[in-house]
Amino acid sequence: MNPCKTILLLLTLLGCVEAAGQSTRVRGRVTDAANGNPLSFVSVVFPGTTTGITTDEEGIYTLETRDTSSLVAASMVGYATLTKPVKRNTFNQVDFALQSVEFNIGDVVITPGANPAHPILDGILRNKPRNNPAEYERYRCATYTKMELDLTNIKPQFRSKRLQRNFGFIFNYVDTSALTGQAYLPAMISETSADYYHSRRPDLSREVIRASRVSGVDDTFSIAQFTGNLQNEINFYENFIDLFNVRFASPLADAGRSFYDYFLVDSLTVEGRKTYKIRFHPKRLTTPVLDGEINVDSASYALQSASARMPKGVNVNWIKHLRIENENCMVNDTCWFRSRDRISAEFSIVVRDSSKLTSFIGTREVAYSDVRIGEPIPDEILHMDNDVVVGSEQITRKEETYWEGVRPYRLSDREKDIYAMVDSVQQVPLYRNIYTLINTIIGGYWNTKYIGIGPYYKMASFNKLEGFRMQAGARTTTAVSRRIRLSGYVAYGTRDEDVKGGGSVELAFSRRLSRKLTLSGSHDVIQLGAGQNALTENNILSSIFSRGGRQRMSMVNRADAFYEHEWSHGISNLIGMRLQRVYGNEYVPLVRPGGEVLNSLSSSEVHVGMRISHHEKIYRTAFDKRYLGSKYPVLTLELTAGLRGLMRNDYEYYRLEGGLHYKPKLPPIGYSDITLQGGRIFGKVPYLLLKLHEGNGTYFYDPYAFSCMNFYEFASDTWAAIFFEHHFNGWLLGRIPLMKRLKWREVLVCKAVWGTLSDRNNGSLPNTEAELLFPEGMSSVEKPYVEMGFGVENIFRLLRVDCIWRLTHRKSVPGQDVQNFAVNLSLRLKF
Repeated sequence: MNPCKTILLLLTLLGCVEAAGQSTRVRGRVTDAANGNPLSFVSVVFPGTTTGITTDEEGIYTLETRDTSSLVAASMVGYATLTKPVKRNTFNQVDFALQSVEFNIGDVVITPGANPAHPILDGILRNKPRNNPAEYERYRCATYTKMELDLTNIKPQFRSKRLQRNFGFIFNYVDTSALTGQAYLPAMISETSADYYHSRRPDLSREVIRASRVSGVDDTFSIAQFTGNLQNEINFYENFIDLFNVRFASPLADAGRSFYDYFLVDSLTVEGRKTYKIRFHPKRLTTPVLDGEINVDSASYALQSASARMPKGVNVNWIKHLRIENENCMVNDTCWFRSRDRISAEFSIVVRDSSKLTSFIGTREVAYSDVRIGEPIPDEILHMDNDVVVGSEQITRKEETYWEGVRPYRLSDREKDIYAMVDSVQQVPLYRNIYTLINTIIGGYWNTKYIGIGPYYKMASFNKLEGFRMQAGARTTTAVSRRIRLSGYVAYGTRDEDVKGGGSVELAFSRRLSRKLTLSGSHDVIQLGAGQNALTENNILSSIFSRGGRQRMSMVNRADAFYEHEWSHGISNLIGMRLQRVYGNEYVPLVRPGGEVLNSLSSSEVHVGMRISHHEKIYRTAFDKRYLGSKYPVLTLELTAGLRGLMRNDYEYYRLEGGLHYKPKLPPIGYSDITLQGGRIFGKVPYLLLKLHEGNGTYFYDPYAFSCMNFYEFASDTWAAIFFEHHFNGWLLGRIPLMKRLKWREVLVCKAVWGTLSDRNNGSLPNTEAELLFPEGMSSVEKPYVEMGFGVENIFRLLRVDCIWRLTHRKSVPGQDVQNFAVNLSLRLKF
């Protein structure tokens, strides 16, 4: 399901009628009957089962089970145990008021001593290698993953006559959440059956999706790679638990006592084994932490189960409530392994409990079975070309009898009917109209069945070269073909009175791994020397936020033919050819040393590139893919050869470039984002074919451009650059009493480039022998260019503001109005 379809579905599915649920859910508060104060550390269980929890500091507890429990009991030393009935297979609000009990005992002398929980924690750390499945030499297991997305905090007034007329059939699906105690409406459900393989030597974590289905989604092949377990694996034995790109300190971390206080609250017997129950509470909220309890096997010091929630006040966006549950069991009476994981999160624009805004609840539950530890990994699995392998295009064509066989429990009739309910909603005209609008805003194109018109943000813009620019474009949708996509556009500028345009043909030969041929051509204006992530040319935002007309654009005729071949997950090659002609103008003059003015110059290039990553998450659609990051460095290598004689005024040269991008996570002090680049050009070329160092002509922040550098200010034929950011995630500002309430997050920025120019390419020298004279003010950067600054992000949870100072080359020169300080803005949607 694409993002806008999910958002729309959640916004339109509104109702308020109660229906039966699939499990028994209980939520409540435990207080002292004498004074009404909340009681923490109270044990609340379903009698006769192993399902239980202790109350938090506010006396709140939540429980959920699929067992046939009809009672819930609360007990605590010094208070009388109280048992109450519950209704099975539905939500129950059960509060307890416990009566204190007096004991006739003598005086008790308490002396200070070691925390009794600490020796148990030491035992857990010592035994991590033999209890942590990630440390096992190899294993395999079957997984069943169920995900559900629900709408919560809904109100009766939403049931307007029009919604009743269009969506009246959904009102039979409302239930109540144990996480929040609020009514919710299931809006999406997915099921995935997979086999998971792990090996340390060779390093392997591979998931083979055997079957998958998602309500309301036809193209399950694209989304199946994210509905399994590999992309969201939870391991309490690791030092940090990574959720939503937020690294929560694990209670079993090696340095756990730096983050948490531990309390041994009970010793009990679970399935015949003595078990310690330990509560943990965060010492401070300046870094992402959890609050909850763990059950530890006394004989092996293995984690038997864990329940944790995100406490209030943690600097995390959009998440109002978060709960993580983990259960483990012994396999063959020798090793411990996961039996069930469950994550529940409530997402909301406003995270205050008093907020009445409608929000969303996401739940993901994984059940593990057929665990085989130590068995060799089959050769066919070792030789697979992807970390997540979708079994076939037919994974959605599984009968209900198949799902009945792989589920660890039976779905309720209500859960099964969600598939049909979502399909019915999508056929309502009101839904389709609103979906088209949201899809246009998010995706940039207004899609009819066969044609998408756009992108809308390029329909109108302005710049110095063209004046006011109007553009219209279109492309085919996947309803035409999932193998071929055609696109094109036409534009007109009122100042240059020139018609521009372009088009492309994309042929996708494989969906599992990227193997695509792209043929394209254009006659349009381009800003040469822009950063990789700069706002695209002819964008209305780049026009509005242009920095004092610093853009220096050129008319370019370009024809490209590129083929990408991904050999295996994370290893790909790109090979292709580009024919290009760049026309001179008053902003980008083409003047030979003798004074001859050229109308244009050409280049004919053959390009070969390679990209290498390891365990990188990649989102793939029919024609596009998006890199979602890796904990390992990503390496890129490129070789470009200029061919002489194919076009008029073209050149022979060779350009070798390399790059390294690394994003190390350094909790609790945040994470760094590091990019290293370097290259060299062999041969004599005009300045347009040199390395034009990335300037920034707008007030928007570009992480791969220099904020205080102008376009055409520096050029090199040998260069090295670094782009460095460190995001502290509020580690500093969160310690300031008044500032921590704002939840602002600090960023340190440093960017630098060094480069040289050989005399044959340096058009700024007197009596130069270069092909072209440099534009006035352009020079080499043999003296390194450095800029540094700081930023504050998470302003209103979206806005980032950076203040950047130029530390070198601070004096203005003829032709270059140097800016020594810049303020940049950007929008970042982060948890």
